[in-house]
Amino acid sequence: AMADQIALIDLWRTEWNKTELDWLAAMNGDYSQTLSIVSLIGTIDGTPAGTATVYYAVDQPEVALVGSVLTHPKFRGLGIATHLTNRVVDIAWNVGCRVGFLGATRDPRSVYLHCGFEWWNGGVMRRAAVDSDNCESQFFAAGQITSIREAVWGDLPGMTCFAIQPLDCYVLDYPRELHSGKYGRLQWCVSVFPVVWYNVTERGGSMSVLIGESSHRVLGFGTLTPARGPNRSHKAVIDVATHDNYENCGPDILAFVLAKAAEREIKMVQAYVAVRDQIKLRWFEEAGLEQMVTLPGQLCVEGEMIDVIVLEGRP
Repeated sequence: AMADQIALIDLWRTEWNKTELDWLAAMNGDYSQTLSIVSLIGTIDGTPAGTATVYYAVDQPEVALVGSVLTHPKFRGLGIATHLTNRVVDIAWNVGCRVGFLGATRDPRSVYLHCGFEWWNGGVMRRAAVDSDNCESQFFAAGQITSIREAVWGDLPGMTCFAIQPLDCYVLDYPRELHSGKYGRLQWCVSVFPVVWYNVTERGGSMSVLIGESSHRVLGFGTLTPARGPNRSHKAVIDVATHDNYENCGPDILAFVLAKAAEREIKMVQAYVAVRDQIKLRWFEEAGLEQMVTLPGQLCVEGEMIDVIVLEGRP
C-alpha cells in the first residue's frame, strides 16, 4: 500500500539517503519476476518503529540476504531489530532457503549475534538453517551441469554467496574492485550484485552468470563495461571469474562476454589482470587478447601492492 511505502521510506531516511537497491523501482515491482523482496515494518502504538528486509530468488530459493535493518532513533534499545531480523530469517527458511547472509559493521556487540548470525569474513555475517551448516559445499560441488545466461535480479543472493567464498581468483571483477575473501576482509554483502548491475547497465553493458543445477546457483560471472562518453561504442573493459571447481568454464564465460561485445559493435576490449591470477591471464590470452603493459602496484589488498597486467584485443 502507498501509505506503507511512504512509512518504509521515511524509516530508511532516518539512517540512509539510499540503500543497495533503487527504492521506487523495487516497490514498483521492477525486479519481482525473479527476485522476492519482503520488507517488514514494526510499529508501536501504530507508529513505525523499525524495519528489516529479506531478498531471495522467486524460483528455487537457496540463499537469503538480509538488509536495511534499522530501528527508529526514538525506539532503540527495545529489541526491535532483533525481533524483525528473526522474522525475516524465518520467512527465508519457510520458502526453502538454507543459508542467509548480511553485511554489518564488525562489532562484538552486534545485534545480529543475538539472531544466530556469526562472523564470516570482514563485515559479512552468516547464519545457516537447521541441518544446512555445510550447504555451500553442495552449492559449489564439482560436476554439476552448467549453463551461461545474462544475469537477472533473482541472481542477487546467489551472486553474493559466490562472491564471498574464499576463491583462488584474486580479483573477481576489476572495474568494481571485487576481491576474493581469501586474500582480504570482505566489505560488500547485499550490494555485490546491485553495484555491478547498475554500473554495467547504465553504460549499456552486460552481466553474465554461470549457473549450476539450481535456477540461481551462481558458479561464476562475467562483465562487459563500455567506456563512458564518446568512447562507449569503441572500447569496453571485460572481466570473468569462476568458482575454483569450475575453472574449466572460464573460457566459456569469456566467450559469452566477447559475443555480447560483438553484438554491441565494440571495437576493442581491455582486461586488467592481477599478476597472481595466472589462470585468468591464460583465459584472456587464449581468447586472443595481448599483453600491452604491466602497471606496478595498482592493487592494494591488506596493505600489499599488487601489479596488474593490461591486455587488449578485438571481440
